[in-house]
This record gives sequence, structure tokens and C-alpha cells, in this order.
Amino acid sequence: MRPGILLPAALLCLPFQMSGQVREVVIEGETFRKTADGLRLAELNRGTRVVVRRTDGSWAEVDIEGWVPSAAIAASTREGHNGLIATRGGEPLRDEPSGPVTGLLLEGFLVDRVEDREEWSRVRRTGWVRDAALGAPATSFAPPESEVGRPPPLVAPGSEITAGEAALVLYAAPEGRTIVTVETGTPVTVVERRSGWTRVRVEGWARSEQLATADPDSVVAGVSAAALRANPDDYAGARLRWAVQFLSLERAEPERIDFYEGEPFLLARAPDPGDGLVYVAVPAELLAAAEDLRPLRTLDILVQVRTGRSALMGVPVLDLLAIF
Repeated sequence: MRPGILLPAALLCLPFQMSGQVREVVIEGETFRKTADGLRLAELNRGTRVVVRRTDGSWAEVDIEGWVPSAAIAASTREGHNGLIATRGGEPLRDEPSGPVTGLLLEGFLVDRVEDREEWSRVRRTGWVRDAALGAPATSFAPPESEVGRPPPLVAPGSEITAGEAALVLYAAPEGRTIVTVETGTPVTVVERRSGWTRVRVEGWARSEQLATADPDSVVAGVSAAALRANPDDYAGARLRWAVQFLSLERAEPERIDFYEGEPFLLARAPDPGDGLVYVAVPAELLAAAEDLRPLRTLDILVQVRTGRSALMGVPVLDLLAIF
């Protein structure tokens, strides 16, 4: 498997010891986890090559990369990733299209889809394995000679990098109109990668009187659950303020691929009772408040649309931002 390439600047900002080394998995079926000793995401075959980003005690944070059929990936905006494995029972990861299998990505596994080639997609993900499951470093990690002279390699969503030696031109969409030019050295945050393009976020200040609206976190009004189900792509990422009726606090089963396994969520009735149910994923910082809720209570909540139509039940899945 060819390792993913990370910018040195992104590596330097990570805590703990960074090795940047290519190592091989020496234990068949080694579990690849979301966090150290955390949620199980994939199984790696013996001999699979990974890039070690850092170590923390008996655990190693690593990058894995490989190819899966494009049809096996569903679109996603969760946790900064742009895809998830939708194949029931999981999908084999291969070191090249139709090549040898290097592991098994479990159903619901979130991925960064970085390249499409005919009916195949190259995916990448960062996670954790036991350090003892990895062999000795194979080589120091550096770009192959074929990378010399190419643009800087891509980094994972959420990483902060800086504009390069030339001014950075931002477009409204790939091949779209120019909207701003960013000066050299300006920090930008990677949000998404897609077919040779990287979506970035730039933060700065402007005089309020020069803005059409001074509210950076606009909330879309008048959107029903029925509208979300009918046009899920149009509302992905939109913020809504809704009054919902709380029914129960649940934990996601493995088959709910729009969640990670065990993720807490509110089962609630949509603002218009005729719109049916909605699922509201609860982040860790709001879990204690959610656990104190009583059934049938009406909640005033701020949410962000994860998907307007879930894969399993076809209902909206929202991310809870605040309870008022």
C-alpha cells in the first residue's frame, strides 16, 4: 500500500513523538481504531504498510490508504470526511484497483476520498493500532522521487496549513469563479478534498458596515423535515433552529451507517407532527444535558444537518449544537 503524504508543517503541530515512518502490520487481522483503544473501524492484514504519525504509550496513530470500488462509498459530511463505506458487512481495502487485499473497512467507516479512477476510488484515513502490532521501521518517510516538483501533498481535513510561495487563489467551486486571493503565509484549514481540489477555510476580520450580514453562523428558516428528506443534498451542512418533541435517548446500532457505532442520539418528533421522526446526534459535551431530558418534553435546539435522508430509515439526521 502506498502511504499517504503529509505536509511537514502539519506534522510539526501534532503532540507526542512523531516518527513519520513506514511500518508493516505483523499481526493478521489487527484492529484499526478511531482512537487509542477506541471504536473498531477496520481490520488490517499482516504485511499492510502504514505511516506512523505519532506514538502515545502502547498505541500508534497511523495513516492507511488504499482502493475500494467507488460504488461502495456513500457521500458524507461527518467529522470532516467526505465518504463512508456503505457495503453491508464491510468492504475490502486493496493496494491498487483490483489488487491484493490489505484489510477490511467496516460498514459505516468514514473515509477521505482523495482520487477517482474509472470505477475505483483511493481512500485514506487516520486511526490507531497497537504499537506492538507493527514491525520495525521500513524506511524514513519521504516523498518518492516521482513527487519531486509536484504541488505540496494533501493533508487530512481539519489540518491547518499555510498558503505556499505563490498567492493562493480561492474559487467558488472547482473550475468556478475566483472569489478571493490569499496572501503567502496565511493560515488556512483543510475542510474537504475532491479529485485534485482542496476546499479550505480562511478566518479573518472585516468591518461590519462592509458586510451584507454580520452573522457568520446564519440559520436557515422555514425548513421542514419533509423538505430535508426530499432534497438532502441541498441542505447538507445547513443550520436550523427547531422545536422538537423529545422521545428518548438512544445509541446507534452498527447498521445505522449515518452514525458511528454507539453514537448517542435523540429520537424526536419533527416540528410539524406530520413530518414524522428525526434523529439528533449528541456530542460528548452535551451528553450530560441530554441524559437529564424527560420524554415528551419540547426542546428548542440549534442543529446542523448531517443528512436530510438517512440510509437506513430515510429520516433526517442532525448534529446537536445547542439546547436553549
